[in-house]
Amino acid sequence: MATLRDRFGAFPTTQTTVVDDHDRFEHGLDQYRAGFHGSARARVTDDDGQVLLLREATHPDEWHFPGGGNEPGESLAATARREAFEEAGVEIELTGVWVASRTRYVDESDPQRRGSLLDVVFEARQVGGAVGLYPERWDTAGDDGLSEEILAVEWFETPPPAARAVVSDRG
Repeated sequence: MATLRDRFGAFPTTQTTVVDDHDRFEHGLDQYRAGFHGSARARVTDDDGQVLLLREATHPDEWHFPGGGNEPGESLAATARREAFEEAGVEIELTGVWVASRTRYVDESDPQRRGSLLDVVFEARQVGGAVGLYPERWDTAGDDGLSEEILAVEWFETPPPAARAVVSDRG
């Protein structure tokens, strides 16, 4: 988080602890060793102050910011930029951090075994691209280039009632 503060200044943070059963903890540890260290989302706004939100097939009734997990060797800032382009079609400039959340994971069978992941929601503005659905860019696209990953991408002046809490209140 120090690197983020050096670049973007002060921002709100949250911290949670999750106690996982041993197998789930080991699975998470394997993912960490493979290069997954957290996730990033982008709170993208346009020149009129509207915010860009999307709905995914996994949570079809919920609107949220574009984003996802980092790829091995990828910074969280690069993750936010990549995900905004892949999921919503927009090129963005990061302008700040909306909120950063550190989650500590504890192995239920051995509480001394712990690990942490960082999830960051960046503030951003659109600098290029066109908002839309681009299934050929999605990780889950099959050989035919089609996917059901993203159901809708829209600009909102006021977030809808079905938006995730972090969309409105940074938590």
